Amino acid sequence: MNRKTLSAALLAACTTPLSVFAAETISYNYIEAEYVVQDVDMYEDDDAFDNIIEDVDDGDGFKIGASFAFTNNLFIFGNYAQTQADFTFINDTATVIPADTDIKTLQLGLGYFAPINANTDFVVRAAYMDVDYDEFSLGQTDQDIGDDDTTFGDAWDDLNEDTSDGYFVDAGVRAQVIDWLELGGGIRYTDLDSGDDFSVFGNALFEINQNLGINLTASIGDNLSSYGLGVRYSM
Repeated sequence: MNRKTLSAALLAACTTPLSVFAAETISYNYIEAEYVVQDVDMYEDDDAFDNIIEDVDDGDGFKIGASFAFTNNLFIFGNYAQTQADFTFINDTATVIPADTDIKTLQLGLGYFAPINANTDFVVRAAYMDVDYDEFSLGQTDQDIGDDDTTFGDAWDDLNEDTSDGYFVDAGVRAQVIDWLELGGGIRYTDLDSGDDFSVFGNALFEINQNLGINLTASIGDNLSSYGLGVRYSM
């Protein structure tokens, strides 16, 4: 290779967007909506819920989410899910009362991806997580909820006191196995004040065209599991 050819090759490499070095057909810019079934048992180790919640059965509902890559290797993401679940309430007289409630889950986080080969990325994510029963309070305690107006400052101060909030970290891969199918999976650690959990997760994205796909998801753990079927629009 002569000097002129080498210079041209170096110039081309420097001017080529770095994103092409990631898996070419995998997008980190998308919005999605899912029908989801969620099973939450994170509160069983929380003393505040002793003799109150005996069991939380599977509940179904919806989930919406989005992801946006803002550099060649970093992306932000967020998910919000709302499901309804049946549970058993035991009052002070030991009377068993069946009831139901909404379970609302918020996740906001940051992710990093790097190519393993032309069709596969290694992905690491970390996120703030909040799981609330009934009303979504972003850290508010019962003492902050009353007839008087409350401030966002009250809710923010109570994030450290709210047993429903915490974080998760996970690591896994995304792979474009054939033209119309992307598979992903990995391991996740979730830590809420009310308990922690290890889980495995995975998804299969069946691509109808370049932008639209049907997404099948699952996350299975001892205390926190979910299953979903939805639509993803990639940009």
